[in-house]
Amino acid sequence: MPNYTYECPQCGAAFQQNRRFSEDPARVRCPNGHSDVKRIYAAPPVVFKGSGYYVTDSRPAESKASG
Repeated sequence: MPNYTYECPQCGAAFQQNRRFSEDPARVRCPNGHSDVKRIYAAPPVVFKGSGYYVTDSRPAESKASG
């Protein structure tokens, strides 16, 4: 199950919940009982390891055209 981060605009509480994809997002409640919470979106943590992740590695080799 994915872990989502929410914030309550009424009391300022930030919390995380494990929720299924099939669960209704409108049913999320703040730990203090408020129901109007907003989901916080963040960039996923991605780490590129090894070779092949540089711009020069993905370009095709230049052809030497005689002209």
